[in-house]
Amino acid sequence: MKSWKDDDMTDSSDESNHDMVDGSDEYEWKDDGIFKDDFKTVAFKPEWNEESEIPADYIRREDMEIKDIAKKYVVPFLPAKSIMKFRAVSTEWNHWIVSPLLSYQQSTSFHQLSGYFYQTVDVDFQSNPDFLSLNRSANGVPSPSLGFLPERVKVLSSSSGLLLCQGRENYYVCNPVTEVWKLIPCHQYYHGFDPSVVLAFDPQDNIESYYHIIAAVPLLGQPIVFFEIYSSQSNSWKRSSSECLELEDTILIGGGFYMKGMAYWNTTSNEVLAFDVKNEISAVLHVPIPPGRYGALTQIEDELCYVTAYNDGGDAFVLDIYGGMYMSLKNSVSINLGHKKSRRAFEEIPFIENSTVSCSVLPCFNNADDIVVIYTNERIYLYHLREQKVEALRTPGQLNPQRRFIPYINSLVMLHELNN
Repeated sequence: MKSWKDDDMTDSSDESNHDMVDGSDEYEWKDDGIFKDDFKTVAFKPEWNEESEIPADYIRREDMEIKDIAKKYVVPFLPAKSIMKFRAVSTEWNHWIVSPLLSYQQSTSFHQLSGYFYQTVDVDFQSNPDFLSLNRSANGVPSPSLGFLPERVKVLSSSSGLLLCQGRENYYVCNPVTEVWKLIPCHQYYHGFDPSVVLAFDPQDNIESYYHIIAAVPLLGQPIVFFEIYSSQSNSWKRSSSECLELEDTILIGGGFYMKGMAYWNTTSNEVLAFDVKNEISAVLHVPIPPGRYGALTQIEDELCYVTAYNDGGDAFVLDIYGGMYMSLKNSVSINLGHKKSRRAFEEIPFIENSTVSCSVLPCFNNADDIVVIYTNERIYLYHLREQKVEALRTPGQLNPQRRFIPYINSLVMLHELNN
């Protein structure tokens, strides 16, 4: 087990070589007696009022002050980075913020997309991960490159605030906010240098923070995919009895997606491999999109959708949204991103052909807001489907098929000790 230190919560200038919003520079950790100790979770020790037989710190509704209302009804719904700033309020607040109770409350209450861990996928681990924050003042991590881990890693999957990473030989699960990490035992089967794995974590009614890792493993030379599953409760791997026989002449794409008890993987043939984690049942979803067009898995209106985007000329972009049991076309939206470019820019960027702008859709999960994230050479755009509003972010560089984006939620979720 690894714990984080407050004096490590500043981002060094050499961790990012471009003008990006990494969300790390807003942490203000002070050596004022509150922050000089290690960040450690502490258990509450409630005192009891013998007369009323209720905890002494229990506050009746009519006696609540503004600070009590904020602690109970506001703070648990904030991203982790914002909450950490309140540690400076008082010793009482500092003690409460690092408690397991708030960690659990926040992980079950805050579900909004905070940003993306992104990285160029390569065999030799030459590229460090980095973090793109959707709101640098509210969402961030102290070390976007995950330098607190014992080796250089690739980010493979994210689920409710936890990250699954791959080193040379090992998997790691970590919380990038608290910098607490776990080494996962070795698996039995060969997963490859870019494995198709999904981290499955549901914080609701899961105070022990148990999670699963599901690896979809193609059988060499045969159109068969089997599944190897890790459980943090037993701290062991097992091979599932379920197998998928429906994928032929296709390759699974790493960086899977987890939602509502289901693990999903994109494929090179625009089919989606689905796996029910609890019941260990697999299925293949066929997405009827035109040949040569690719998209990403996105949560829209609380269901899984597959979204594609293409430039229709000028500033007009078209979003096609597929969903439902048969992944049929549900909606086609034409939007204007205000993507104005000079003639010189069109000539210099090789990804633009026939005066159209190349773009791709990034995977995304949503809570209250239904958004689609579009990545072009100039910007990353958030399109709010309900409000029909467009927000623009800086881009980490030109479109690169080898660069992978993993959606992330800024969470205080705890990682407990694993069983031997």
